[in-house]
Amino acid sequence: MTLQEASHPADRHDRIRVVGARVHNLRDVSVEIPKRRLTVFTGVSGSGKSSLVFATIAAESQRLINETYSAFLQGLMPTMARPDVDVLEGITTAIIVDQERIGANARSTVGTVTDTNDLLRILFSRL
Repeated sequence: MTLQEASHPADRHDRIRVVGARVHNLRDVSVEIPKRRLTVFTGVSGSGKSSLVFATIAAESQRLINETYSAFLQGLMPTMARPDVDVLEGITTAIIVDQERIGANARSTVGTVTDTNDLLRILFSRL
């Protein structure tokens, strides 16, 4: 599928664009994140990684998904405000892996928890 053939406007470009994010400790943060890529956010504690990923991008994705439900179902769900951001483009459904430990195994990784470990191993062996 080419970008022109994409059925949803958010799929017509290959980046998620955030401009002027002011959520929690973010102060006018702007970033472009490539789609269809494994993206990792790293930084010191308190640098705004979770604020950007969970409170901005994932929150807007969830809000947009909730808007697709019927008015009846929307009435049963909590109202979600749009994150404080100037521009938030290219958002579609997001897969979010929370920071909390899943299960009792301290050796669990994102790959083992999401059952993508074997696929990632094959992918990286061919690079």
